[in-house]
Amino acid sequence: MPEVIGYIFTLDALFTWALASLVYKYALAKTKSKASLLFRLLIVTGWTFFISLILGNYSFISLLNEQQLFDYLLACLISGLSVTIGDLLYFISLQKIDASRAYPLTQLSLVFVYPFAFFFFGEVIKMSILLGGALILSSVFILSSKDAPLKELSSSNSDNKPKESLFIGILCAVGCAFLWALAIVSFNQARVLSSDVFVTNFIRVGFGASFFLIVGIFDKRFYSAFKSEEKKNIKYYFFVGLAGSLSLGFADSLFYKAAEINGLVLTSTFTANTPMVQQIFSILFLKEKFRKRFIFAVALIIIGNYIIIFL
Repeated sequence: MPEVIGYIFTLDALFTWALASLVYKYALAKTKSKASLLFRLLIVTGWTFFISLILGNYSFISLLNEQQLFDYLLACLISGLSVTIGDLLYFISLQKIDASRAYPLTQLSLVFVYPFAFFFFGEVIKMSILLGGALILSSVFILSSKDAPLKELSSSNSDNKPKESLFIGILCAVGCAFLWALAIVSFNQARVLSSDVFVTNFIRVGFGASFFLIVGIFDKRFYSAFKSEEKKNIKYYFFVGLAGSLSLGFADSLFYKAAEINGLVLTSTFTANTPMVQQIFSILFLKEKFRKRFIFAVALIIIGNYIIIFL
């Protein structure tokens, strides 16, 4: 039986993720995606370490045998790399298309979470969850569909650029969805082994930060946030870091606590509502275009939630 505290944790994650996506969109207009990613990872690593010392318990490490410790660290590594590479694709997507279109597409991760949860954790996927999830995902397609066909003028490269940006933005968002799903499932596996989401979150974020610190040696763009010419934009990098600390650094942990309480399938399906909240925030704060189809999408989301929770 799903518990209320699990829904509360999920709602906190839902609203935090939606708000963070707006901060990323706003800050990325002034910063570079690769530099923002690494700067954010470094801040989040420090933040998650602090949180793990207060709310976590490292004693579980001594209770794991060698095989369990290996499996745990491998799951953290996979989750850390998947979520950070997925975040990079998401940042690129935000620079190509509207936040109100990019974020809904990332919720396609639900399509991948269902089979992962069934095969790896043996979770039961009830018909009500499948039906409700299908309705919510239908709203995602409605929210992310383009407004009107783009005019194609082969004689002008500049006219083709919006079309190319749209394609790249959508492709990156879908790739992000797959990687986020992989990150969710691998983190959940680590959570099962450790029973501690806060320490696990620190370790996986640390893996992600370490990976991109190494990659930055070969691709200096990851370190460009620390260059003197970017000094004028440093506050925007800190905005990204703050949003990352609240979302990746804390809301993610609450999401996995909710998954521990109410199950990964139900929790992941419920967070598919995030695009609706994100759409409202995008219209209110970023002044993005209000689309009439948003009302229909909201209706589908409400019906989907009713089926999931009450049937």
